[in-house]
Amino acid sequence: RITVEIEQQGQLRADYGIHLIESLSLQLTEAFGKGYSLPNMWKFKQFFLAFPILSTNGRELASFRKHLRSELCWSHYRILMPLENKQEQAFYIQQAADEQWTVKFLHRMITTRYYYKVALGEQELIPNERTGRLTQQYSSTTFSVNGKTERTRIARIKKQLLDRYVGFAFVAQRQFVSVGGQENWAELVFFHYVLNRFILIQLGEHDPVTTTHFRLLLDGYMNRQPPTIDTLPIGCLVDQKGLVKIQTTSHELIIAPEEQAVIPIQL
Repeated sequence: RITVEIEQQGQLRADYGIHLIESLSLQLTEAFGKGYSLPNMWKFKQFFLAFPILSTNGRELASFRKHLRSELCWSHYRILMPLENKQEQAFYIQQAADEQWTVKFLHRMITTRYYYKVALGEQELIPNERTGRLTQQYSSTTFSVNGKTERTRIARIKKQLLDRYVGFAFVAQRQFVSVGGQENWAELVFFHYVLNRFILIQLGEHDPVTTTHFRLLLDGYMNRQPPTIDTLPIGCLVDQKGLVKIQTTSHELIIAPEEQAVIPIQL
């Protein structure tokens, strides 16, 4: 961070950048031993540029954990760093951490453009990491299925949140949100006045396809928020069994444990 923000004034490559990195490599190797080679130093700098720590004044670690997943190792992030599409990057971080992908499997998913295949809602053959065989997975571009049963579930969830949980204020039902120039809708929208966040409720299974589309919906909803609300929206994806998966935007991969504690785990 010091190298990028102070010594190089935020530039990707200052005139003296190469000499600065070389000097730091020698000093750190002498002070701490192996691991600070010149190629690694450039990777460290690339890592900071790809995943900047946004907070200051001693809060760097908390901010770091909000934007990254500790389940992934350095080799995972070396593969993820070159991705310029932040939504794609966030998708792979979340999926690799949740599904415990190996480094080799993550690389395979990226090179086969798995994110784009899921986002386009295509029917694809997905390699199974354990068997190496291809299995079919169907991707749907809709967030939920219309029908009497779904409407009844939505009404029940709305009542349950308002009656049993503190902080939920009802905002809208089936609120339209623009996602990539197309109109989609959030089944339920609440404002949680304790968290100071909008919370979107959606019906759907906890699979990569649905979670990807829900994240895109949350990203789109950021443009609907009043300018006075500087916190990002979060979502609750409720599956057929009523289990809740907390979904974040591409700009905030996880939320703090104390915030998670006020969100129901089943609806």
